[in-house]
Amino acid sequence: MIRMGRFAYHPPILAYHRVGAFHGDHVPTVSPEAFKQQMALVARWRYRVVALSELLAQLDSGESIRRREVVITFDDGYQETAQIAWPILKSLGFPATVFVTPGEVGLSGFATWDEIAAMDRDGVTIGSHTMHHSFLPLVPDARLPEELGESKRVIETHLGHPIEWLSYPIGGYTPQAQAAARQLGYRGACTTNRADRRRQVDRFALRRIKMTERDAHPLLLRAKLSGYYDAFRTLRAPG
Repeated sequence: MIRMGRFAYHPPILAYHRVGAFHGDHVPTVSPEAFKQQMALVARWRYRVVALSELLAQLDSGESIRRREVVITFDDGYQETAQIAWPILKSLGFPATVFVTPGEVGLSGFATWDEIAAMDRDGVTIGSHTMHHSFLPLVPDARLPEELGESKRVIETHLGHPIEWLSYPIGGYTPQAQAAARQLGYRGACTTNRADRRRQVDRFALRRIKMTERDAHPLLLRAKLSGYYDAFRTLRAPG
């Protein structure tokens, strides 16, 4: 665990959901045009996009966190992630992590196992987003092995290799969920803007920054890439 105060530099981990057409639902959505513009600015400003595993290696080693690096993640495993977002990232040589919910794979609007496997072979890091997209603070402790362990097992069965990363739906987590994730073999887990009262972040509570359509504006994107975005937002309780 590393102490990172609100006004300390925090490595920017961007959190996307749907990249595509706006459906008028609750899902945070970024149009393909805005996403292209955001990624073009990341490239133009010479930020280095790194895999989640590389960031965790820095945190584990205790070395100073490198500046001007950014991690790109996607929650939910929407079909547009495979069909729209990943081709844009691939054209720029940017790695990404996609967290999928096995209970939703193949449903309308979600990527199929074939699409997820294709992204996996293409270099995307696939992670778990629980089995049923459950808000973990409301899940009884006895069900945590199902939500976290069964999800991991199902994805591993389809892809044929270990799944090491977890994203908590809606960012919610508990000490019990973190302990279960460790015991089940995850290497780390992402939340949203949630943090404990001591302003600490560890590898099982990595804060991320929600990305929106308006972040194609250079000033807003600069703020989110700065490493000091926590100074401008409210950090919510984990549960």
